[in-house]
Amino acid sequence: MKPCSGLSCHITDSRFFRASYATDEARQIFCDLRRMQRWLDVEIALAQSQAELGIIPQGAADELEKTGKVEHLDISGICADLEKTCHSLMPLLSAWQKVTSEESGRFIHFGATTQDIQDTAQALEIRDATGVILRDLHVIGSELMVLAETHRKQMMIGRTHGQHALPMVFGLKAATWLDELLRNIGRMSKSCAENRVSQLFGGVGTMDAFGPNGLELLNIFSEKLGLQPPLVAWHASRDRSADLLAAMALVAGGLARIANEVVQLARDEIHELEEPFHMGKIGSSTMPHKRNPELCEQVVVLARLIKANAALGFDALISEHERDYRTVRLEWVTLVDSALYLCSLTGLMKKILAGLRVDTRAMEANVKKSSALISTEALMFLIGKKIGKQAAHQLLYDLSMRAHDGRSTLIDLLLADERLSGLTEEQLQRALDPAVHVGLSGELIDRVLTAARGILDLSGPEYTSSPCPLAGKEGCRFP
Repeated sequence: MKPCSGLSCHITDSRFFRASYATDEARQIFCDLRRMQRWLDVEIALAQSQAELGIIPQGAADELEKTGKVEHLDISGICADLEKTCHSLMPLLSAWQKVTSEESGRFIHFGATTQDIQDTAQALEIRDATGVILRDLHVIGSELMVLAETHRKQMMIGRTHGQHALPMVFGLKAATWLDELLRNIGRMSKSCAENRVSQLFGGVGTMDAFGPNGLELLNIFSEKLGLQPPLVAWHASRDRSADLLAAMALVAGGLARIANEVVQLARDEIHELEEPFHMGKIGSSTMPHKRNPELCEQVVVLARLIKANAALGFDALISEHERDYRTVRLEWVTLVDSALYLCSLTGLMKKILAGLRVDTRAMEANVKKSSALISTEALMFLIGKKIGKQAAHQLLYDLSMRAHDGRSTLIDLLLADERLSGLTEEQLQRALDPAVHVGLSGELIDRVLTAARGILDLSGPEYTSSPCPLAGKEGCRFP
């Protein structure tokens, strides 16, 4: 069979299915060529920092900044050398040295170890990816605020264990979604800040190669890159990455809970919610009538993939001695894949919530159909004043079970029971009105909305992605 040219075997780059597993914006961040350029940028920051301290000549640092561009390098040669050397960075440095004068080339990668460069570049990569994620989470938060406010009085059935429970308002359900999102934004923001650190400590973390000015060099280097200087080397300490993977899994799980609820409430027999639909969207190859919740189901799929990667993040915590690539190389997969999946997930959630179909008539019809049974809590307290709470519970249990067969309504059974002779039909009907049994829903919604206004920038944090350094040129996947 003839090999297929130009196709990727990874789902995030699939020509056919890529749109469901990553976004072009996220793929740009993790583009191979952009990663190589990021490594060069870190090397250049190191050279300029060393020049500032007189460790290397300023002229050498300036030349390295001019030649340290991916477009100047032999990419094919780098690929071939990667296989030959089995080293992830040396082929790039060798290619860079070939386009740099001998005098300046002597100061490439001066004193650093490979992981210094790659971990620092990964921190920049994470900063860009989480910038996209946090921006999208703010947009999702604004959509949830609209749902909570718009439907603050919209009656619906509250369900527990998959069964009708008590009356509630849809706005309160949306408020619980928003409340969880706010906590996850906090978790993600904290983790992002903790991951925004440099790495520049040499082979085993002693900084010996940098001499007595090592700590000053670390501070200047970190400032140039917009990162924080850590207290000590973290070559073997991967807790920051594990924390970020866990935060991404929590974000994904929280959003998947919303998507899964839409799936459940989109059932034909409920039909209270539905994800956006457009003509041409096909639900089944054999059943033309189907309107499947494909977007919401994909959100759940992505959340499960991200959760699986989080487990690998905890595996990477167990590292040997001062460095161990068996942990670091896990991150090259888990952090990248999780970020790609999460960017796709947040993109889907923005689309789902912006076009969410809320069928208020179905909600009201479902409430009306079960109005008596879902108001038994209030009825129990009314009857309890006459015969005691436990006796009222037992009575309502017995009568509700009899009403389930459909031969008699609960209200008829209550009126016929001699123990309740003192209660009028009007009192019972008022107690069975779901609209008066939503408790403090309005106040609870307002508490969440107030918190959201204090946290969310409704326009979202600013993020502008830069293109792949070879965009539009041969060998690049991006136009």
